[in-house]
Amino acid sequence: MNGSGAGRGIAAALGFALVLGADGAAAQRAELAGWARLQADTFTSGPPSGQFDGQGVRAAAPRFPSQPVQGFSGIQFGPACGVFWSTGDNGYGNRANSPDFLLRIHRLVPEFQTARGGSGRLRGDGFVPLADPDARVAFLLVREFAGDRLLTGGDLDPESMVAAPDGTFWLGDEFGPFLLHFGADGRLLAAPIAFPNGAAGTVRSPQNPAVAANGTAPGAVSAANLGASRGVEGMARMPESGRLLALLEGTVTGDPAGRLRLYTFDPARGTFGDTVRFYPLDSPAHAIGDMAAVNEREFLVIERDGAQGDSARFKRVFRIDLSRADADGVVAKELVADLLDTANPHRLGGFGLTYRMPYLTIENLLVMDSRTLLVMNDNNYPATGGRGRDVKDATEMILIRLPRPLALARGVGRPAGCADPLAGVRR
Repeated sequence: MNGSGAGRGIAAALGFALVLGADGAAAQRAELAGWARLQADTFTSGPPSGQFDGQGVRAAAPRFPSQPVQGFSGIQFGPACGVFWSTGDNGYGNRANSPDFLLRIHRLVPEFQTARGGSGRLRGDGFVPLADPDARVAFLLVREFAGDRLLTGGDLDPESMVAAPDGTFWLGDEFGPFLLHFGADGRLLAAPIAFPNGAAGTVRSPQNPAVAANGTAPGAVSAANLGASRGVEGMARMPESGRLLALLEGTVTGDPAGRLRLYTFDPARGTFGDTVRFYPLDSPAHAIGDMAAVNEREFLVIERDGAQGDSARFKRVFRIDLSRADADGVVAKELVADLLDTANPHRLGGFGLTYRMPYLTIENLLVMDSRTLLVMNDNNYPATGGRGRDVKDATEMILIRLPRPLALARGVGRPAGCADPLAGVRR
């Protein structure tokens, strides 16, 4: 989706590059303003893990001595300035190989490298363990009889998160898919909440406990109506109403290909809104990575292809507008940043004049201020291929400066009183 030859020539003459949005409109490139990295082999306390393969077969010994600090799939401002909450996903790729992976919300502290210097180090600073001590979950847990009822990647797959003003957390799961409400201490506060599907009942993935328990008779159609690993990949809090906006990663059976449902949920009432809108993928083969609020009607969405490394072609941030939807409920969409074509004039991270984020999955997005976004990949530990075929994927957290400001609602962006990590950097 590059501009025409004439458009590129004009852009070069003016000293900036152009890319085209979903509507064909030209946009200037975003710029890399901050970079930090967490090395792939980073671990924290907890039991050994990685002992099971994709079929659930147990090996003689675990691959890892404890729990990895990796697989981040949602990010929010943390409990102190310069600290971020990020949820780990289900672990090593699927339910069968992740029963020894403990679900946690991690505290991350970046020391960004900017034009003024900086270490470029990203480090973990503890975590909140997720557990169900009050037996809110109706199905059998992996650690049902362990005494702690800690939640694992064999139970749930959190892929998105919202840190609520009251200190609690809302997580979006893919196995149900479910909405999950946790206390500040990681205690599950209510039973998992299923997503409605009109007269058809609820949205169900193949990993949904009801689907998995009943199975499918030979030759019968599966009771699942959503693909595996296609649940609540994006979620954000609407800043004025306090409602949650949840975005599925896959198309529900019966919906047009390449259209993803956007649900609203009222935490105060515990009810979903009557109107379901749709996010339009550029290609049905694409997926979304995360979502962040700009204001009550505008949100940012990461959309990506299924490739990585030199093969990656599409890792982009779009702005959608809920108030601009067509007769079918499909929302308008506009390009904001191309994560494979970000200007890097200060060669941050040791990269050249163009920064590429070519990882398979990029699942963390946060609005820092009207011109700055925080983006971070999910490295799918211990996967390889993003920065080289045989290189273990690290976690990279970046700050990108947008060429045009966003119309932020009050309360969106860096918390009041917290310093700008780009303070003193020429913009």
